[in-house]
Amino acid sequence: MFYNRDNPQWKFSENQSISDEEYYQLTDEYNELFRDLLHADFRDMNEKLYGIKEQYSSPEEKERKRKKQLIAGIFIMIGFAGLVLLLIFKQLVIFGYCASALLTVFGISMIISGRGEIVESTSKAIINRCIGGGMAVGGLAVIILMLLRTRLAEAEFFILLFVIVFGITGLSLLLITVLKAVSGKIIYTEEVSAKCAGYIRYVETSEGSNNRRHIFIMTSPLFNYSYEGVQYEAVYDEFIAKKDSDVFLGETVSLRVDPKHPENIKSPVTTHPGAIIFQGFMAVACIAVAIGMGLYVAAGSAKGMTVETEWSPLINKINGDETSSKTKVTDEMIEELYVNKKFPGQEWYYEVVTVAENEPISGGVRIIYDDDSFNTVINTDGTEDKPGKVLMVYYVIDEELLATGKHYKRSFAKGDPELFEYVGSHGAYEG
Repeated sequence: MFYNRDNPQWKFSENQSISDEEYYQLTDEYNELFRDLLHADFRDMNEKLYGIKEQYSSPEEKERKRKKQLIAGIFIMIGFAGLVLLLIFKQLVIFGYCASALLTVFGISMIISGRGEIVESTSKAIINRCIGGGMAVGGLAVIILMLLRTRLAEAEFFILLFVIVFGITGLSLLLITVLKAVSGKIIYTEEVSAKCAGYIRYVETSEGSNNRRHIFIMTSPLFNYSYEGVQYEAVYDEFIAKKDSDVFLGETVSLRVDPKHPENIKSPVTTHPGAIIFQGFMAVACIAVAIGMGLYVAAGSAKGMTVETEWSPLINKINGDETSSKTKVTDEMIEELYVNKKFPGQEWYYEVVTVAENEPISGGVRIIYDDDSFNTVINTDGTEDKPGKVLMVYYVIDEELLATGKHYKRSFAKGDPELFEYVGSHGAYEG
């Protein structure tokens, strides 16, 4: 791609290899650049970060462009906030349609423009169009799945979402892998002789485990060459993740260029066997997972499954099911699990009580209810049941304490109303 002399990230050097001192200088300049961006107007990001200087015929035109960028930014933030609010208010159906529609539109725009980077290159355009196609197809697939949601069981819908994600990801990776593998024959079809005039480097980072940042030096020789009488000064379409270059300063080498865009040069990393094999493996793995899950649903094996998570009510809502997904607690369950074992033949009762306070003690947490007719309970499983928490409590009466009026309700089981629903016939002790 064209060598952009104004890009503050691209550092020119005539040294084929760089010393440790130069390495640390590069990383320091990179960190300083991004510290400066914290104070920059976001409308000037392209110029600050990539050196892109747009041409305007007048100051008025520049100001109009800046206002349009500001308005566009505001609408994007409003749209994002709207999607977040839909999730907060559990309007998952509307969220699904809106998010899928936006994904489809954005994907189509990437297919048309091939742009996803400020600095364009043939290889980036290929990748962007493949990703855009995946986004568009994935968005449409989710919309179709949403339309068919009432015909699917809870788990079927959830699994098919993953089928779409893994399937589209795998197909996109496979298409990118194939195009990269044959790019030298179908895209970069012309060969030119180019002279190395120096080296361009920039810093790239990624986040690792334990918040550790990994730093990579990306390198490309700077080439001078002529194609059909036009002089070009360009770098590889994709820089190579290494500090030092394999091309000597002043060396003349043969390069393959894209005849439609002669400033674009095929990088050795584009068709490196290791990268292609790994990317191909990931593509096949994603497709295999999608096919496996799809066959599982097609065989009807997911019809009896449930999604036992906090998202169950929301997934039920997507499927048009307004019934509760809470675990139903019956009288038979309470008697079999607790009463018959601890209090055989004794009458038991049920009430909803609020936690007043909890007190850490040796071996657990003491739970005190706001109704002092209940005894205190010791949680030994590590849970605290914070003050204000509403609980379903099952209890029996301690006759010896009944006359005192306090702590005579001896609780033997409790449950969270957000997870359980009592459907039995027992109520509170009436005396």
